[in-house]
Amino acid sequence: MKKGIATLLCGVLLLSACTSSRIQKLSLDTGSLSLKQAAVLNATLVDSINDLTFKLQNEKDVTNVFSSGVSIYLALAMSAHGAAGETYRQFIDLLAPGMKDQKSWLEDLRQLQGNLNAVAPTRISLANSIWMRDSFAKEVKASFLFRNTDYFGAMIAALDFSETQSVQEINDWVKTNTNGRIIEAFSSIDPATMMLLINTIYFKAVWQDEFKSKDTRAAIFHGKTDVTTKFMNRTGAYSYVDNDQYQAVLLPYSDGNTGMVVVLGKHETAPINDNETLKALLQGLKTKTIRLSVPKVSISTQEVLNSKLKSLGLVDAFTTADFSELSSANELYISQVLHKTKLIIDEKGTEAAAMTVVTLDKTSIMVPDITMMIDRPFQLFIVDLKNNLILFNGIIQQVSD
Repeated sequence: MKKGIATLLCGVLLLSACTSSRIQKLSLDTGSLSLKQAAVLNATLVDSINDLTFKLQNEKDVTNVFSSGVSIYLALAMSAHGAAGETYRQFIDLLAPGMKDQKSWLEDLRQLQGNLNAVAPTRISLANSIWMRDSFAKEVKASFLFRNTDYFGAMIAALDFSETQSVQEINDWVKTNTNGRIIEAFSSIDPATMMLLINTIYFKAVWQDEFKSKDTRAAIFHGKTDVTTKFMNRTGAYSYVDNDQYQAVLLPYSDGNTGMVVVLGKHETAPINDNETLKALLQGLKTKTIRLSVPKVSISTQEVLNSKLKSLGLVDAFTTADFSELSSANELYISQVLHKTKLIIDEKGTEAAAMTVVTLDKTSIMVPDITMMIDRPFQLFIVDLKNNLILFNGIIQQVSD
């Protein structure tokens, strides 16, 4: 262990003079863990991830809501291991309430990732990476890097963030690890950004019983507005439950271990709002012969999670943060937690991808006192300032030409 930390530390120190945008890898890890699959995952960890998933779920946010709680959890967990004091306590309260042993939590996280990373017939791929501004790399603690390589398999690298090529290199990593489904993590890197902690997850599975293309027909989907779209149709034996709150059906994938649960609420769109209700649903499933009609889906979503995470108690990490376990130059805070997803449902199966980026900025570099987002009607004047003469004026209520 000491040798590994020393090796990482040497790599960090050597990078202080690096100015090329070429990726400077500080570890040989690919970004993923491939471990022997465990028979049973730690139930407390599974519940914690599911609880976070439901806490972040909000059907009122946008037209489509689709996310990966696992991806968000792992990106935040990587970040948590650089935090200390009250900042760390808030991470733990959110991610692992009641956790007494940090080492056991880390071991459970490693086992989770090794267990999920699988190929054929269902592909589940998790990957983690940490990208540092090369001028900041020398300030990063080797112990933080070691925890993220040892327990998350993270690929750790440094780049000259001022180079435009650096953005493309990080985007290429995300694209590769989401099998091309998420092409762009972001379009630019802020001058204040010192580190990016990224998790990706990719999923692809075929149905146990595929839908036949010849049975796909157009019908109306009654969403926010009525839309005519293609529906896949099949009659067969499915696990099903029907009660006063919802109808639900389980569409199994060919591996027999994964499946898609589709829930139709009778009084609200999303009647499953906590982990215990989901467990009850799964336990209540009974085999029935169902004539099933499922819309084909291809959607992408994007969400900044800052406000939701703050409302859940993760406050200090975004403001008066203590990331002293990450760097002795403790001037870091989370400026953004960005989550992007892609979902495709068709006759053969399901493909899904997600990416979560935790952005750490340095407070000493132009942290604004006020944010002004001009996202509603505004008044403007074009002025000759020498003479205080109004050249043009207006009240802008629509921004499209």
